[in-house]
Amino acid sequence: MADFPFGMNDYSVGVQAQQTVTFTPGWDVHRLVLTFDVTGRGNYTVDAPFLVSGDLWVHDMPNPASYIGALHAPKGPVGLKSYTRDLTLETTVTDRQLRGLEKARAVADLSLRAQLTLTALAEPKHWPVAQDQEIIHIPHATWSNALTQLDVGAFVDVLIPITTVEARATGARRIREAKAAIRNGRYEHAVALARAALDPVREACDTHRVNMEALKKKPAERDQEERWAVFIQSAFNLFSGAPHDDAGTTENFAWTRADAIAAVTAAAGLLARLEDLP
Repeated sequence: MADFPFGMNDYSVGVQAQQTVTFTPGWDVHRLVLTFDVTGRGNYTVDAPFLVSGDLWVHDMPNPASYIGALHAPKGPVGLKSYTRDLTLETTVTDRQLRGLEKARAVADLSLRAQLTLTALAEPKHWPVAQDQEIIHIPHATWSNALTQLDVGAFVDVLIPITTVEARATGARRIREAKAAIRNGRYEHAVALARAALDPVREACDTHRVNMEALKKKPAERDQEERWAVFIQSAFNLFSGAPHDDAGTTENFAWTRADAIAAVTAAAGLLARLEDLP
């Protein structure tokens, strides 16, 4: 919680961010609303009005373009009470900023930093301005759900159960490692981990054998199991280009962030599918 002391620590105002995010869509620029809890402590005057403003930044990310925009309170000053009350602050976010945020966070939780200024409007005995910062931690699912309000994209979350089957548990850990590799810009390594995560899938689905039988048939004549096997084996063959540098072929492969996300998502979905298989 950010703490804003006024006077000689005679009283202070505590501000703490909630994990709630609301977007209002616009034409290429959108309103982002964040909610905070405001608490008065010490010898303060009930209903003493404060005006809250500030700036919003991306917190703890390598991209230097971390400034988002100015924060303001659309409902005007907030009055201190003997109980915690809500405060809403808003800023504007462009489509370009949202695309940058999505690339920077790489499906991880989002951390924002609010540099806040509180101005007391009726406190003549004290210096009327105090400043502090509040770190806002927004879970991946909360932020992604908020983005769907804008209809600018979609997301898929895949939960891979950590089972007692050792190979499948190892595959789930490979997916975790791959997500971290994407965040660190190690796209080729992320694809290699996605390939490793497919090992328990290929074993459980007897992919090699079923795929060999499927290749003897025309694509339209293959049954569902065979089509899954062809898909799994094709993904495995593609992702195998990351850990291998075969002369004239895979040594020339280049992997982008989008490639890595597609590979890891596919591997995660195939691992999660094992839960429904006998």
